[in-house]
Amino acid sequence: MKAAVIVMISVIFGGLTYATISLQSATSRLEEQLQTAMSYQQQLQEQTETNTRQRLEFESRIEELEADLLEASSRVSSLGAALVDAESRENPEYEALLEQARREIAAEMGQPRQRTAAGRMFGDANRTRRMAEDRVAGQFDDFLEDLGIGSSQTDNLYAAMVDFNDGRYQMLGELMAGNLTADQAAAIFGPGALAENLAGMLTPEQAAALEAHNIGVNREAARTVYSGVMENSGNAIAGEAQDLVMDVLMDELFSAQNNYGALVAADGSMTSAYNDKLAAFERARDRLENDLSADQLMQFDSFVEHETGSVDLVLEANDDGEGNVQVMNMKASAENLPN
Repeated sequence: MKAAVIVMISVIFGGLTYATISLQSATSRLEEQLQTAMSYQQQLQEQTETNTRQRLEFESRIEELEADLLEASSRVSSLGAALVDAESRENPEYEALLEQARREIAAEMGQPRQRTAAGRMFGDANRTRRMAEDRVAGQFDDFLEDLGIGSSQTDNLYAAMVDFNDGRYQMLGELMAGNLTADQAAAIFGPGALAENLAGMLTPEQAAALEAHNIGVNREAARTVYSGVMENSGNAIAGEAQDLVMDVLMDELFSAQNNYGALVAADGSMTSAYNDKLAAFERARDRLENDLSADQLMQFDSFVEHETGSVDLVLEANDDGEGNVQVMNMKASAENLPN
């Protein structure tokens, strides 16, 4: 009997021990599951926060896009305000072309149209006006003073130059969207466009001097920008070699064969101007071939490769009046140019 009790107690003790071990094991598993669940909860919370930030960013971007769309409805009226004094100018052929462009654009305002990057950037009339004023003040003030004309004529000429540059900026979007005829494009963006626009306000000698100064301004801007690109293409061309390369390159890029660096050729075509630019690069390389080492020619070729495939819609370097140069270079792909 006593032995039976001992056996029973042993069985009960063994059962309790097994139950205790089983309970500890279950508790351990529950703790692991709890930790896993907490990990999932933390990941879900982090994902929720990320989704919230993205939603706010998307909403902000949507508001910006809606603002861009609103700009389209005011573009033509803004352009008309920028060129309000056109009737007083003495170049009717140019003004007739510009007025025709405005009428055709206005007629298409109700139709779905592609809004290019240039259109978005230069769709703000206040921005383009400031850009035009900064350009004329920074690059043409001294020239106007040296003309030796009266203060009243100087003021009128200054205002006309601001108007021309303002209208030109705003028309960049129309050019890239293919909304200008070849004649319109040449009149606004072709070689000699600035001087031709102001020809009625200047003597032939003054108009020629203005065109030469304008080419010089554009040439210096291109030299500033392209020097930086050249330096990023390698270190073989430096010092006197870089000066030589830049001199030859600027000679070719701003030659008559390359439309004096204009955005469109005399025929009003951006494609023609782009092809002329590629030919200018080839002429520059031919002239430099005997003066550069193999490594230097390789760096020059790398520079040309970087510039091939794009056109400079805007390439400017303006002095802010305090000795600082502000560079603006906006490029567009040379594929599928509008004309």
